[in-house]
Amino acid sequence: MNRRERKKEAIRLHVIEEAMRLFRQQGFDSTTMEQVASQADVSKATLYKYFSVKEAIVAGYWKSSVSQKTDLLPQLFASISDTKGRILAVFLSAGTTFKSEPEFAYIQLKYQLQKFGEQPLNGDARSGFEGFLEKLLEQGQKQRDIRGDILVSDMASQLLFLFTSTCLIWFSNPNIFPLEKRLNQTVDIFFEGAQYA
Repeated sequence: MNRRERKKEAIRLHVIEEAMRLFRQQGFDSTTMEQVASQADVSKATLYKYFSVKEAIVAGYWKSSVSQKTDLLPQLFASISDTKGRILAVFLSAGTTFKSEPEFAYIQLKYQLQKFGEQPLNGDARSGFEGFLEKLLEQGQKQRDIRGDILVSDMASQLLFLFTSTCLIWFSNPNIFPLEKRLNQTVDIFFEGAQYA
């Protein structure tokens, strides 16, 4: 990343940080893009250059969070020996994060679904989670604890779909839908078809 790209990334992260602070203080719906620009001390034109809507800021927040967790992959590989265990740990961790900030998690998932098919894997609307899952599955193929005759990208897409649909059902009734139990079941169902034959 050159100096110009580093500066742009620093501005983007600063806007996300300040916007999320406002969203938490006064609520997502009550916060305007103008308030975000003022809080972040950037012009409206600059803000809109980075984020077209408030939902894109929340998506950027989740994407940054996933990016930070990607740095922890070597630790995950060292602490959990099998792919199923790693994916379950990642799903449960993400589920815990969703439960701690359900409003923002729901906004992110809804935004992702609205933009589905419009952007490549690394597009702004995407959380980066699919790429993260690909890395886990690649390692699983190397270890031969998942089958190698299916493209990692296809398996990651399926896993992301299963995770997303499980979380969306949880959002519909969080008081009676046991998220952790359902995520465990989701991983079990996936691995019944992904075991190395």
